Amino acid sequence: MLSAAAGAAATLLLGGAALAVAQGRPATDADGLRYLTRVDIGAGRAACTGVLLSPWWVATAKSCFGAGAPAAGSAVTVDGRRFTVDRLTPHPDRDLTLARLDRPALGVPVATVATTPPAPGDELTVAGYGRTADTWVPTGAHTATFQVGAVAAGTLDIAPADGAGALCRGDAGGPALRGTQVVALHSTSWQGGCLGTPATETRRGTVGTRLDDLGPWLRQHAAAPAVQQLTLTGTRVGVLTGGFDAVVKEGGLSTAWVREHVNVTQVALSGDRIGVLLADGTALVKQGGLSAAWVTVHTGMRQLVLAGDRIGVVDADGNAWVKDGGLSAAWVRVHTGVDQLALDGDRVGVLRDGTALVKQGGLSAAWVTVHTGMRRLVLAGDRIGVVDADGNAWVKDGGLSAAWVKVHTGVDQLALAGDRVGVLLHNRSALVKQGGLSAAWVTVLPGRARSLTLAGDRVDVVDVDDVAWVKQGGLSTAWVRMYG
Repeated sequence: MLSAAAGAAATLLLGGAALAVAQGRPATDADGLRYLTRVDIGAGRAACTGVLLSPWWVATAKSCFGAGAPAAGSAVTVDGRRFTVDRLTPHPDRDLTLARLDRPALGVPVATVATTPPAPGDELTVAGYGRTADTWVPTGAHTATFQVGAVAAGTLDIAPADGAGALCRGDAGGPALRGTQVVALHSTSWQGGCLGTPATETRRGTVGTRLDDLGPWLRQHAAAPAVQQLTLTGTRVGVLTGGFDAVVKEGGLSTAWVREHVNVTQVALSGDRIGVLLADGTALVKQGGLSAAWVTVHTGMRQLVLAGDRIGVVDADGNAWVKDGGLSAAWVRVHTGVDQLALDGDRVGVLRDGTALVKQGGLSAAWVTVHTGMRRLVLAGDRIGVVDADGNAWVKDGGLSAAWVKVHTGVDQLALAGDRVGVLLHNRSALVKQGGLSAAWVTVLPGRARSLTLAGDRVDVVDVDDVAWVKQGGLSTAWVRMYG
């Protein structure tokens, strides 16, 4: 793709604005490309493609982001879910950067990187979200077959196998695959045949950045952060460590940690219940003390939610299930095609293709559509919160039909607890207000927060250095270092 700053003369560049596969075909589920990501640079300033290498990290072209920290509002969409980019790790010598997500993309298959080089004459499948020969912004990815020409130390030359395809703006950082393995990412292209390219430009070759010889570097830099998740209640704090251990402490903030389980991808706390989601999709819950026995409540899950006497899960097919009562109570399927499930009190909420629905009362109560075009849903007591696709945070207080109040703009994360509202902004500042929705904001951590959670009179953040902090009491109380 062309760099947004490069201008028309730099027709080789893919980064900054991105490439798309002209005269290719739309990608389908049969292509096995669920790890393919759409990369948004600076809240719409430019766009690229990438591949999910691990639940936390996406590989894309370094020329997409440029130098320094990711621009405010940069995000990745993978498997229909949107994630904020909070850190970049550029390769020193190649057009490659690793973009870290603000939370893991659980349940999404990751790309397999080749370990042997391609050879001249090999046919590769290329993919990307960029423009095509006749569409500026395609709704989905496209693929085409390219053939390898020269192979250099860190790059390879490829060209359309039938002479007709092209990589265009929007495809930078997209994969070139040998079978199911990623051998390179798209770097630069002549863009002949792409919409917007002069008809006099007929060259269609592309230069790709090789990945097959970068295994050690990728493993070193695509590791999980030291604190993957921080969650809490009024009396408990839980951490998912970089080693995939779930540790919990109970009582004061200075009490000892207890390792509750290993091989964990998510931790959930509510009252005297602790839940963990294991790497294989098994959902376990215990009730009582920290040493209580685990109960397997479901298998094949990608999300686990606890709230009071209710347990909720979302399976790999997007079915949302909730049980009410004891750990052995029967499951009720409450919705299908679900991207996110939320529980609080007698309310159940789901986010489905951007539509936020909430029901109140029994599990068989009717759904109410509370908003559309949303990417996050939060429930807390009588409050419902959402974040829309433009980063506006909205909260309503009272019944399901109460009026929405826009509480902030430029929001990555929204948190609710009691009469507190918290937002994590694109600029990494964490703000909290207490009282009515029109109360003043208090900046609790300026410019350094990666995540924000509220529970009772506790506020927790994980900072950009992957250290977990909690404060208890008023918003101006001191932070206590929890982990990391």
